[in-house]
Amino acid sequence: MDAERSEEELDDVMNQVYDWGVAFSQSKRYEELTEEQKSESYAVLMSFADYSYSYLGLRPEEWSVTGLDECCMHILPSKICAGEPFFRAVAPVLSAFFSFLAERRLLRNASRLARKVARIDKQIVRAASDPGNWGMAKTLAMVAIEAGVDVTDEEEMNAFITSLNLKQALELPPDSELKFEHRVGRNDPCPCGSGKKYKECCGQRKS
Repeated sequence: MDAERSEEELDDVMNQVYDWGVAFSQSKRYEELTEEQKSESYAVLMSFADYSYSYLGLRPEEWSVTGLDECCMHILPSKICAGEPFFRAVAPVLSAFFSFLAERRLLRNASRLARKVARIDKQIVRAASDPGNWGMAKTLAMVAIEAGVDVTDEEEMNAFITSLNLKQALELPPDSELKFEHRVGRNDPCPCGSGKKYKECCGQRKS
């Protein structure tokens, strides 16, 4: 029941921020953003709202300087698999958004939030570009992206993870190419450990 209620509350949060975002996109504050920042604005706003609630339990009326710092400096850099343009846009977009909310009197401490996020602009970008700050899932996804894998394709990602696990077990470099001897029978279990027959797995890809 709690999980259901939390999911409903998250929907409420996202709907509220979406409505604010629509109004923001028609404001002077939005027009002052660069084209790159505008292109990332929707993702920035919705990610901030989502992760602030999902990881910190904060609804928009509960957003605080401490929560803002935690979300932008630690949670987003750890979880979000996005390029530098996204993280370069985080502070400018949020600062403009909070300033808009302050001017419309939609959020009590919006002005403080705008000033705070503007001060940590470069720190956010540095935190996001440091692999030491990435969570396990983001690290794996970034390695996959670097290898040219479509991380939105579940089958492709599963094949990549299986290959990566096998390379780790064999103590091979991540960028090495797996090659199997022809003596593996086509109906034998695939050596990659997928649980499929060789002919339905690596044998199929090889042919």
